[in-house]
Amino acid sequence: MKHILSIDGGGIRGILPAAIIANLEKRLIRQGNDSTLRIAGCFDLLAGTSAGGILTALYLTPDPANPLQPRYTASEILDFYCELGPLLFRKSPAYIIRSAGGLLRSRYSEDALYDFARKIIGDAYISEVAKDCLITAYDLGSRKALLFGREATKKYGDMADYKLCDIACATSAAPSYFIPAEIPARDGGKRHLVDGGVYANNPSMCALVEAFKLWPGKPLQEFKMLSVGCGKVVKPYHHNKTRNFGYIHWLNPILDILMSSVAETTDYQARQMFHIAGVPDNYVRIEPPMLNADSRIDNAKPYNIRRLLSASQNFIDHNQILLDSLCEGLLDSNN
Repeated sequence: MKHILSIDGGGIRGILPAAIIANLEKRLIRQGNDSTLRIAGCFDLLAGTSAGGILTALYLTPDPANPLQPRYTASEILDFYCELGPLLFRKSPAYIIRSAGGLLRSRYSEDALYDFARKIIGDAYISEVAKDCLITAYDLGSRKALLFGREATKKYGDMADYKLCDIACATSAAPSYFIPAEIPARDGGKRHLVDGGVYANNPSMCALVEAFKLWPGKPLQEFKMLSVGCGKVVKPYHHNKTRNFGYIHWLNPILDILMSSVAETTDYQARQMFHIAGVPDNYVRIEPPMLNADSRIDNAKPYNIRRLLSASQNFIDHNQILLDSLCEGLLDSNN
């Protein structure tokens, strides 16, 4: 049985999957009675977009002292993400003036993410990670989807090999929020990239295709997938307001709608595939209610981070059986 972990994009709302996965890892350590267990070691393929891409890169960051072992625990990564959010979605007075409040340039400076990624992830390349992975981005130069992965480096060599810290920046370069990322491959070639959420905010289907490529001939019945979202958004847009929307008014709602609709469509497709294959229980989608947390992907104010953490804890408290069942399945496969 091959296990796949897929994590959606969602900006600061990435705290939700980060917190749930941190709890899952703690359960795995406790139930497996092994303090060295890491979430990356319990899955055969990890996939992520944007926030999920950053988390995937962090889960796979190799320990310099033992490259086959992930460097950080999922709890440490949750702390990193809570620390990164306020740095990432911050506007200095000088930047507000220079960007005319985001009208003449991206809403936020990319410097915080670049500095943070290089400090935490270091100079490790994706070819050096211990597990197969898939992280999404979109190439503005070739106008094609780009899927970073360890397997691609085996096929295409240095031209497909990028630093994990650069990949984290590219997968989260959301249009209008951050400028496109220009990152170099190991061979010196450069790519001009934006957030993979423009086509796969929920990367589950991309991950399934990658799994079929990695393990040809293996039927869907021998795959199990855990897909984790960044919070269920139920905010309605009423006709009496949207009927008067112009270009500026639609900027925030359209991103919200596209992110949600793409994720929901992908969830539907994956769920139907596993159902048709006769193994509906092999697919688990976690999309925690956001409760009173703000759904905006750039609200990294302390009060909203606390609300996101509370929403994740609420999901954990009300889904103990599900989380224990996931742990049992992962531990059985690893034994």
